[in-house]
Amino acid sequence: MGIMDNFKQAVTELTGQEEQAGEGNAAAGFPPGEQEDDFVETQGEATDEGGDGKGESAPGGDYGARFSQTLDRAVSKAPAANTSGTVIAPGTVVDGNISSNEDLLIYGVVNGDVLNANKLIIHGEVAGSINAKDISLVDSIIAGNVVAQNSTEMTKESCILGDLTTQNVVVSGKVKGNIEARGNGIFKKDSIVLGNISVGTIVIEGGAKMRGFVTTTDGDKEVDEDLFPQK
Repeated sequence: MGIMDNFKQAVTELTGQEEQAGEGNAAAGFPPGEQEDDFVETQGEATDEGGDGKGESAPGGDYGARFSQTLDRAVSKAPAANTSGTVIAPGTVVDGNISSNEDLLIYGVVNGDVLNANKLIIHGEVAGSINAKDISLVDSIIAGNVVAQNSTEMTKESCILGDLTTQNVVVSGKVKGNIEARGNGIFKKDSIVLGNISVGTIVIEGGAKMRGFVTTTDGDKEVDEDLFPQK
């Protein structure tokens, strides 16, 4: 079973429905994974940073321009990468593990573990475990465990098939595995979690879907039965 099959199965187990994402977009002429509303919003946000600041909308038929605008918008929400970072370009497939001390941006496919000592932004696929200082998943699929020393952020179209361990987390995508965040956990309305959640403090927006136990520890102060009156 491939990564996408596991992803669809995870969603089906929670919602009881087969996902039809992408079919309506394809019929409307939009690329897979891109919603019409996203395109309209992207057009409105496109600006000419080197010009007068008024901005220009991309032609409706120019997919390259639309993709570039969507990607720029997504990456702008992630931790900024240093100019000394490494980029794995779209269409590139790496078979093997990756270890880096600089900022790392993955837009291609990596079949192996990724160890990064700084900021890691993924806009592609990784079949392996991830360990980095800060992690941003932008419309990406990860088949493996994810560990971040500081923060983890994932967009609506991102999916993790594995456990997630981090300090702070913002989830807008899908996770099939346990989540442990020692600090804050924010689960947006589009998030789907199949697994147990343990966080210091938690914020759950209406519409978020979860199946599993949820535990809040508030730092080192765990809630136990001693706080309740005895019968």
